[in-house]
Amino acid sequence: MPTQLLPTTLDMFPNPRSLLRVLQTHLFRTYVLLVVLPICAAPLALANDWGNVTQPSHARPEVIGGPAAGCLNGAVNMPPEGHGYQLMRLSRHRTYGHPSLVHFLRTLGEALEDQHLGVMLVGDLGQPRGGPTASLHRSHQNGLDVDIWYWLPEVAKKRRLNPDEVENLSAPSMVKDRRVIDHTRWTPAHVEMLRLAVAPDEVERIFVHPVIKKTLCEQETDRDWLHKVRPWWGHDDHLHVRLRCPPDDDLCASQKPLPPGDGCGADLEWWLEAVAAAPTTTHPPRPPAPVLPAACAAVLRAP
Repeated sequence: MPTQLLPTTLDMFPNPRSLLRVLQTHLFRTYVLLVVLPICAAPLALANDWGNVTQPSHARPEVIGGPAAGCLNGAVNMPPEGHGYQLMRLSRHRTYGHPSLVHFLRTLGEALEDQHLGVMLVGDLGQPRGGPTASLHRSHQNGLDVDIWYWLPEVAKKRRLNPDEVENLSAPSMVKDRRVIDHTRWTPAHVEMLRLAVAPDEVERIFVHPVIKKTLCEQETDRDWLHKVRPWWGHDDHLHVRLRCPPDDDLCASQKPLPPGDGCGADLEWWLEAVAAAPTTTHPPRPPAPVLPAACAAVLRAP
């Protein structure tokens, strides 16, 4: 009895075009599995490595890299509440920063309390060892960035926000239609909070919405202090403070120095036009995975 042979590929696909279609389909699937998916998943996998760490390293405080590609040794956990401030969104576990950042926030909270301006609500600092986040919040990676809500709720002057409020309240925007300040919300207290926040020498810059910068430029007679207040996308419901590199941290990457002047000229006009013209229905593309400094590998593995 003759041996039953397995069918050859040509037996299965007598039409060469049908074979070509199958090969193209398998090649495409292989390409997606081996090339496309790893590239797309790389930023999230990298961020998860840092987000899964629950404690700071036991090293001396050291800032490594820059705000969008860096990490932090020896971070300090900001207490959830104190004089003149309360942290929000504690479940995000982004309450860590360099000691200078924690000191800055506590000092600012005390100043707000002393001047009866209200209770400062603090959003993200950074993760226990910095690094990229799962939400790919581009900055806040090296322990020198913090978000502070503009909102100074009256209720927070009378009592601490409860856990449900801490997790679920949202910061209201101070800008209407991306073009004008909302004078029903924007008050002199917000101006004074910005003035106090920008004053310390360790503050390198503060990001605000371009309309807020424009409002400050129009209202302030002494505009020298506006030099470090910079327009940027978003930031209509919070200000973003960035400290300068600590003097002894050689691995900290400093940003390019700010241009001279109060920033109320042509550069601001460009920002106002760009924000007004930007589409509202499109989402920004997912940023590429940051290339972290080599020293961050040891920070991630450290006890």
